[in-house]
Amino acid sequence: MFTRIFLKRWWKRALRRRVLYSALNEEDRGYLFLSMRVFDRVRSVEVCKILVNILARLRDALETPFRRRLETFGIERARYLSAIALEWGHERAGGWVQERGFARYLTMMDVNTI
Repeated sequence: MFTRIFLKRWWKRALRRRVLYSALNEEDRGYLFLSMRVFDRVRSVEVCKILVNILARLRDALETPFRRRLETFGIERARYLSAIALEWGHERAGGWVQERGFARYLTMMDVNTI
């Protein structure tokens, strides 16, 4: 389950990146703040469900624009190019989809095109 140190790290990271107040409303910030102050370890399933939703919103807010582009464009482009290469007879092209480096390369090439 969640520990006090884990929740404090998320709080500090969001505060440093200046997304804590824009990503969470006052109620969610209060819930997160009280959870990290009151509990050493959260054991309640209901509280954990609420914290999972809050931390998911923080995770999405902390994501960089490049990483979002990688998830949307890069992986889809790698899948497309892998299918073309497989049609052309390249047997190892099926593994291109799982390679994050290839998707990152394709995203970087797309970002840097004029």
